[in-house]
Amino acid sequence: MTSLSLIILLLGSACKKDVKPLPQGEDNSTIARAAIPQSAFNLWTTCSSLPYLISGSDGICVPVGTCGTDINAAQQSSGQTANGMQFYGCFKGGSSAYSGASEQAVFVCDNVSSWTGNEMGFVKTLNDNTLKGYLQGGGAYIYQTISVNDNGYHTFKCQARSSNTHMVDFYVDGNYKFTLTNNSGSYYNLWYYFVGTNHWYGGGSHSGQQIEMYNMQTF
Repeated sequence: MTSLSLIILLLGSACKKDVKPLPQGEDNSTIARAAIPQSAFNLWTTCSSLPYLISGSDGICVPVGTCGTDINAAQQSSGQTANGMQFYGCFKGGSSAYSGASEQAVFVCDNVSSWTGNEMGFVKTLNDNTLKGYLQGGGAYIYQTISVNDNGYHTFKCQARSSNTHMVDFYVDGNYKFTLTNNSGSYYNLWYYFVGTNHWYGGGSHSGQQIEMYNMQTF
């Protein structure tokens, strides 16, 4: 998720929706394996607006950068085996970007070198202030809209299914939203890194746009 070529690839990939209800007997309980502290993250930027620790809390703020092209991230330095992630926070976005290539995202992934592996999480496009749940893997990028123009604080969760490792369930504030299926990817019990990042590729004023992440967990 850190290169323009990857963004272009993802935007050009097909999308597929699966909003079937949860099957009876499916175990989707959240059992925290790891609460991820601030100290577990590397904070970096390609140009400006370095992410920072939120004083007096366990939170991290990742602001949208001010350069014409700018990528900022809080990236977990070492991962853990997991099948899902959760955090409390917000995507403070807008609609001033030139295109949906400008975005905010919080996700877990199994590849932090080429960024072309399996990913599951949440992404907000900054040309329309639309938050989506998404999956990446096997060359496919699959998503579904959660909300539009919601910059408020919520608990966000996604969890892979043990019964079908291509499927991931998405929740906001404990409420089931939908399930996404990517038959080109697999998401259950992988070695995951927790990441929060902003990509900015130009547009109008975007002062105050940022991600805030608190109580980061994998399970």
